[in-house]
Amino acid sequence: MTKKIFAIWNGLSHAWRFAFCGYFVTRVALTLWSLTIYSIFPIAIQNLDLFGEPVLSAFVLRTSERHVYSRQVNDTVLSFHAADSNHVTDNQTESIWSLRDGQAVQGKYSGSLLQPSKHSVEEIFPYLGVGPAKNIYLALWQRFDVNWYMKIATRGYSSDDGSTVYFPIYPMLIRVLSLFMNPILAATLISNLTLIGDLGLLYSLTATWTDDTIAQRTGIYFLLFPMAFFLAIPYTESLFLFFVLASLLSASRGRWGWAVLLASLSALTRLQGVLLIIPLAYILWREMRNFSLRVKILRTALLLVIPLATISFLAFTNLSLLSTYQRTLNARFVLPWDNILAAFSILFSGKGSVVDALNLVFTLGLVFIMFAVWKELPTEIFLYSLLMLAAPMFRMTTNQPLVSMLRYGLAIFPIFIVLSIWGKNQWVNRAIIYLSLLLQLYLSAQFILWGWVG
Repeated sequence: MTKKIFAIWNGLSHAWRFAFCGYFVTRVALTLWSLTIYSIFPIAIQNLDLFGEPVLSAFVLRTSERHVYSRQVNDTVLSFHAADSNHVTDNQTESIWSLRDGQAVQGKYSGSLLQPSKHSVEEIFPYLGVGPAKNIYLALWQRFDVNWYMKIATRGYSSDDGSTVYFPIYPMLIRVLSLFMNPILAATLISNLTLIGDLGLLYSLTATWTDDTIAQRTGIYFLLFPMAFFLAIPYTESLFLFFVLASLLSASRGRWGWAVLLASLSALTRLQGVLLIIPLAYILWREMRNFSLRVKILRTALLLVIPLATISFLAFTNLSLLSTYQRTLNARFVLPWDNILAAFSILFSGKGSVVDALNLVFTLGLVFIMFAVWKELPTEIFLYSLLMLAAPMFRMTTNQPLVSMLRYGLAIFPIFIVLSIWGKNQWVNRAIIYLSLLLQLYLSAQFILWGWVG
């Protein structure tokens, strides 16, 4: 048996051996890091000010219990920190308060009660009617959009709750696998399997344009990227990128039917997927002289399947995407530079967060790197990169310009190739590795503790 396993392993290409090794190291590291956060911070505490109300929110990582109270006691606004998994301590008097009933059990305020907040636990820790995972390894990553996908997979879409901004392929796959396992386990399995595929395909594509050394370094930078933890949890990042990479690789090898099918699946995974029609159309135009008239017509017509996939989903949801963005997500459509100017404005006003600053710096860095993508890589890859950069910049939320740009950067895979080329210089290589790793540790910890990072 062992000999057969070694024979299979030795029969794999460098790309897929790297993919499996890279995935294994990443999965183990993320699990260990999440358990470290779990042991250091038994409760995620936030002292918030929500629309003029001082609010204490507390999330118990071990049990996924949620608590929300007003921080105002009589005429005093208190701030809190964790005492243990069941209690918090206010910073002003060091009184100890029970999270279960909000009563002070020790100290100056002993016997006093924290009043319920006007804001519900669901507003601050949204589970959307989905129960927290019982397995701690899964529960620690069950945050934000994860619960949207669980909700859609188990109960379907609704026209009035904001769910129609989430495209259907990922929740459909979750629903199918949920016939055999827990939905959140199914979602995690999909993301992890497609992450392995991402690594193998990224290596293969990169090696066709550069060499194995750069291809391997590209994969390492990709896994160390500050938002790379999203690839291994129930988000669409891995699945979307798998369809994109497989489509582009298929097109480069002349497998046009597969290229269009995979691009259509990407368009049903995320809205940006429809833009794959442009780099694919460029590949088709470049190779037109090698085809007969019949093949030219057939392949051009086949491309129309990609936007048709997107239009079909929009029609299914009664074209509610635009109104949902505006009504539920407080988003509006703007020009890209308006997003950048708004990001500068919010930071200079002192209202911005660390994540806002990172999104702005990263976006400006992407604009700079686009010139290198244009010079170093094929034109269709530059077109893809430019479209993936520009698309999310046409949307701006009220309080967070350039929202999630750092996470969307995962889909712009050519930036990792360019950085890998620059990484031949050891100082550049060390800077990229150290900075990326530190930021990923920080941002993933924030995510586990219910901090919005993207």
